[in-house]
Amino acid sequence: MKNMKPMILGSAAVLSLLVGGTIASATQTIDGREGQTSGDVQVNGIIGSFDNTKPGPDPEDINEWINVTIPTTALFYSTEASGHKELVSPTYTVTNNSAKGVITTVSSVEDASTIDSVDLLNINAIELIKEGEVSLAESELFELGASATDSATKTFEFTGTSTPGADDEEINPSFNLVLNFAPVVE
Repeated sequence: MKNMKPMILGSAAVLSLLVGGTIASATQTIDGREGQTSGDVQVNGIIGSFDNTKPGPDPEDINEWINVTIPTTALFYSTEASGHKELVSPTYTVTNNSAKGVITTVSSVEDASTIDSVDLLNINAIELIKEGEVSLAESELFELGASATDSATKTFEFTGTSTPGADDEEINPSFNLVLNFAPVVE
């Protein structure tokens, strides 16, 4: 019985490591029937503050990999050449500063105001507004590569059509565009 106590305590310690605070990982099966009596486990660690700009092991919260620079404001406008019926915008940049790729999703259009005159508004090829109503279905905008790659920066712009006001009166539609980010899981 005295010899059983260390074995039980050792088993409990191993079980607590396996059950508590687990992070998804690959597994292997050691099967004595096939002559296997040992296995190797690669152990990685993070000591100090996690730095998402450097390659390394995944943190417990995979979202800690997200480190993206986006514009704080964006503008679309009608062109005089089209009689104020064509909507265009400058080109805006989204940059991934993380060592892992990041998926960028157009999640929602919120707090829309004065959008009645917008016949159609797209961000890249994703429809945001149609006939003065928000029409967005959550969609992937693009996947940003890791910061050390050529695909770490992508762009977006707005295009569409509008119905101008009487006497070319200025109308100022506005909304908050919500972008969601998720690390690429390999």
